[in-house]
Amino acid sequence: MKNRIRIIIALSATIFFTSCEDFLTDKPESVLTQVNFYTTQTRINQGIIGCYAGLATVQKDEWMYTELRSDNTCQDATGSSATIRIDQSDIAFFRTSPSLPALQDYWYNVFQNISNVNAVLPSVADNSYVTNESLRAQYEGELLFIRAYHYYNLVNLFGDMFKITTVIGPNEAKKIPRSPASEIYRDIIIPDLIKASNEAPASYTTNDIGRVTKWAAKSLLAKVYMMQGGVENLALAKTLLEEVMAAPQHGLLTGTGAYANVFSTSNEMNKEIIFAVRYKGGSLGIGSPFWGTFAPLGSANLFLKIGTPLGYNAPTYEIMNLFNANPSDQRKDACFKVWNKSTSSAVPYISKYIDASISQALQGENDWIVLRYADIVLLYAEVLAQDGNYNIAHNYVNKIRERAGIDPIGPFTSKNEALDAVYSERRLELAFENQRWFDLLRMAKSYNDPDKPIEILKQHTFVTDWDVLYSKYNPILPPEERFFVKERLLLPIPQTEIDTNNEMVIPQNDTY
Repeated sequence: MKNRIRIIIALSATIFFTSCEDFLTDKPESVLTQVNFYTTQTRINQGIIGCYAGLATVQKDEWMYTELRSDNTCQDATGSSATIRIDQSDIAFFRTSPSLPALQDYWYNVFQNISNVNAVLPSVADNSYVTNESLRAQYEGELLFIRAYHYYNLVNLFGDMFKITTVIGPNEAKKIPRSPASEIYRDIIIPDLIKASNEAPASYTTNDIGRVTKWAAKSLLAKVYMMQGGVENLALAKTLLEEVMAAPQHGLLTGTGAYANVFSTSNEMNKEIIFAVRYKGGSLGIGSPFWGTFAPLGSANLFLKIGTPLGYNAPTYEIMNLFNANPSDQRKDACFKVWNKSTSSAVPYISKYIDASISQALQGENDWIVLRYADIVLLYAEVLAQDGNYNIAHNYVNKIRERAGIDPIGPFTSKNEALDAVYSERRLELAFENQRWFDLLRMAKSYNDPDKPIEILKQHTFVTDWDVLYSKYNPILPPEERFFVKERLLLPIPQTEIDTNNEMVIPQNDTY
């Protein structure tokens, strides 16, 4: 049974909260200003729950800027003249417009939730409101993790970023320049996660399961260090990953159907899940949109049961062929299926987020897993591949392959051989979970080749998937190689952010 705690919704100059799940709410309750509001433990907790709700708002569209831009997924109807489908094809083909409304919405929602966090933090730091130090530290750890998570995504998707750690007004906001990504890591992301890893608890009782734990903070901090690269950062990441792998609260699910069971709506927050953005299906307006968004176009009343399936995010033929190359891989059916729409039309679709009990359109039960144990095991293998221990990295890759029911590999005889195997395994194990994009970015440092990510994406677009996706389906505007440059691994800064600033010139990212 999902427990619900009431939260506050604040509008306009205040904080806008919707709700998530489990330790969240049933309905918006009232409109209050944020000034002098967070002055009791109950209200502070309400504010924190609102920040989790902000995560859910952001997460619903993040696949467009991670999976869709990678070689894992594609826009289902590339030949459609519908504006939204052309926009999604543009995102996938690296010609995202700075004026794209969906990009502006994503940007706004992320910064809105950073503002939510910054509004609650001062009251948490003031221990006169929460006198129990363990609870106060928990609250602070949760908020810092959420802020660090947002900034981690911002610097990897957009690059240099605005450094905002307090509540600010519109006039003050116009005076803040973009800071180098390295400063955002140094001044916000890393200290926030270090503190969160020290303050957040190791686990929660039933009603609060899903809140940030120290293992979530350590896991994300390890990813931060790995994204930055270098000997010292890899050593720090390695220690953190070892701590998480040793945590008694987490481990791989095993047994028949274990992989599919990780994502089952009847097995939420199982031991493999370290952190997930939570949703609650039904009529409350706090469900997840993923099944309806990903279900195959034209499959109404067959798969979705209610609403209109959109087919916005479909597997590429490249990744399907990788799964098909090993028929014994038990992950395949859990990741994608093919719908025989007619005798001459087979439609592939992502099956990882099916909610067979959905009762409201785009209001599914599926949580979105952000961090899970298998991810950590493979990250550890990735570190071993780089720190001179590549000859034992296969032991950790094989833990994942064994669960998938496929043959072991290794040992590896070189760093690059180990990296190739690790990234290949990560691609299959974590398919359609928004992880592939960040893996591609890390490759630039791990292989010491800044062009490697874009070369992989060019291979997918213009060679591997060209005939079956882009040439065959004849996009309104086919992909062009001139847009596939490493500078466009970063998204453009939304044009509204640049146009509305009359205090300074906000530099746009290169090539946009």
